[in-house]
Amino acid sequence: MSSRPDGLRMAVAQPRARETEDERVKVDDAVATILEAGRRGVELLAFPEAYPGPIRAGLGHDATPAMAAAAAEAVCAVCWSRIERGDDGFYRTVAYVHDRDGTLAYRYERSHPATGDVHPVLSGVPMAPGAELAVFDLRGLRIGILICSELWIPEIARSLAVRGAEVLLAPAGGAFHRVAPNWQLIARARAIENQCHLGLTQSLFGNERGSALIAGPEAVLAASEEPGLVDADADLERARWLRSVDDSMREPKPFDSLPGLIRARRPDLYRVLAEPREGLYDYEAAARSGAG
Repeated sequence: MSSRPDGLRMAVAQPRARETEDERVKVDDAVATILEAGRRGVELLAFPEAYPGPIRAGLGHDATPAMAAAAAEAVCAVCWSRIERGDDGFYRTVAYVHDRDGTLAYRYERSHPATGDVHPVLSGVPMAPGAELAVFDLRGLRIGILICSELWIPEIARSLAVRGAEVLLAPAGGAFHRVAPNWQLIARARAIENQCHLGLTQSLFGNERGSALIAGPEAVLAASEEPGLVDADADLERARWLRSVDDSMREPKPFDSLPGLIRARRPDLYRVLAEPREGLYDYEAAARSGAG
């Protein structure tokens, strides 16, 4: 399909993470979720970061054949991810997108790994950074991916939006706890300020409540704290209209969020964002320290 779709039925999967189970069980659960999404008419489904895995460095099962086959059977595009060791010996979080016919549509190496200490379950070792941001075309629709804490760096989402992304997928690892309310707030802000649709999801560890939501530029379309599938219809034409028009003082206002935010930019004033600065986090050094 070459023309841009007017709408999209999208979903996010929010599974319960069982740290002691054989990780291959996650693949079976993911396949069942994909097939359920297909029965609901979902066209694009996102799983959490490093799901169905491997979720930790050193584990070796390959979910690719099963995920591709399930996407084709369900006629549903699927974004999933895992921890991979590259030829250079460094580990990276890698997201895959399979199209509705099961073919591989995109591969993304997380460009901004988590900073600070290492979660013992979500990777187990420092991750090396990928080289590029994630934006790609899928059946006439431009899509971007932000993995976990990448959602919190506003320059990433804005860069994807400026490059035409209309839908952002934000798979996260989980273990949000006290940060969860602000994580959801940030997700909503990214959808509002970039006038796009965004799907956020995580894995649930222990008794953690979930943060899964699908947000549009004017409202949250669906949300859940429970494990399961969250789906909603994205009105892409409405979002395009919001991007194309300017603010208005007329009442009643024809919008619930200020329009024209991409048009209102003055990029010449923001060059400072691209200038080198002291004190920036050294992702490469962190990866090398972990490999050592």
